[in-house]
Amino acid sequence: MSSSSSDSEDSVHNEEQRDSIREDLSNMSFEEIMKLKEELGAKLYNEAVLGVNSDKTEKSRSNKQNTFKRLNKNRPRELTAKRQVPFVSIEQMKQNKTEEKLRDPRFDENCGDFNVKHFKENYKFLSRVRQKDIVRLRKQLRETTDSDERKGLQTEIQKLVNKNVEERKWHIKQQELESEKLEIQQAIEKGLKPHYKTKKERRAKELVTQFEKLKESGKLSKHLEKRRKKNAAKDRKQLGIA
Repeated sequence: MSSSSSDSEDSVHNEEQRDSIREDLSNMSFEEIMKLKEELGAKLYNEAVLGVNSDKTEKSRSNKQNTFKRLNKNRPRELTAKRQVPFVSIEQMKQNKTEEKLRDPRFDENCGDFNVKHFKENYKFLSRVRQKDIVRLRKQLRETTDSDERKGLQTEIQKLVNKNVEERKWHIKQQELESEKLEIQQAIEKGLKPHYKTKKERRAKELVTQFEKLKESGKLSKHLEKRRKKNAAKDRKQLGIA
């Protein structure tokens, strides 16, 4: 009984001291109060002025966080869902990065089969785009006087022209193959033996078609002269003549 009375007397005495401290603080400026708090420290300042014991409050908070009440004693105790993040070393991170594989849709089975015919037909409009670029670059070539820039423009124009020529040849070849298939199908329907052309026959037909086009455009002599010079240079190289 005496211990309880002494505790109450101490609490009353401590409260009287805090009241006197608060009264003194009321006459001080905010700057002086902050300076006093820095000198005493936040922990001591809170205990002296506010009567707050930081150790007790931290312990009570940790106990509240760690302990979970059960609505029924027969139910399992509720545990925190927070888990420690696993430590990943730099070597493991590098290894995970190297394990990532890049996928090329052209050669990946999961992306389907690559159909050249469909691709060429869908992107046939690029020939028109390249032709517009050729016209623009030729105009730029006529206006420029710098030799290096002219060489670069000529190279770029030639690349675009060659690309369009290759595309045109591919489409012509596909048309010829389609007509060849149609001829074979018609021969089978009539009960005749179909003729399957060899690569040599197709190549000979392509050369004949090419020469006819050059003759019509008046470029046959120029083409033959170019081929003659090319063959002569090849013969000199084989004979070791400079």
